[in-house]
Amino acid sequence: MTAVSNAGPLIHFAQIGRLFLLKDIFGRIILPSLVKVEVVDAGKKLGKPDAFLIEGEIGRWIEVCDNPGGVEEIASRAGIHAGEAAAILVAREKGLPVLLDDIAARRFAAGLRLEIAGSVGVLIKAVKMGLIAKNEAVESLESLSEVMWMNAVVFERARRVIESME
Repeated sequence: MTAVSNAGPLIHFAQIGRLFLLKDIFGRIILPSLVKVEVVDAGKKLGKPDAFLIEGEIGRWIEVCDNPGGVEEIASRAGIHAGEAAAILVAREKGLPVLLDDIAARRFAAGLRLEIAGSVGVLIKAVKMGLIAKNEAVESLESLSEVMWMNAVVFERARRVIESME
């Protein structure tokens, strides 16, 4: 299954050394070029190791696509970033799930009836699929909480879900 991603999930999984989970779960990730600029080009200028890791996967299992029309208008109207709007519009156009962590972007995508996954949900899915063990998932959850903003309630709920999985 292919998914379209915004910057956050790619950056977060690269930062915690679990970028492979996105490949193993989805097979292929599509990035609008706006997101590629944010993740790779801007990240490389800042010397971010995750940007180089992600760039190394472009052309393998990460594919960059053109930005859809109307991105700026949608971003402005929905109160979300242009990269989020681009990812949502590409997902809608292609009928694919979209990877988003930002709550406003997730709400907008939900209003369009898109399938949405965030970094925490991807981690839970990885355990369900047997890609990582529960203890590795809890460690990864802790690492995610260090590289992205995560509500304490969300963290605890996710930890309990992971630990209760068979």
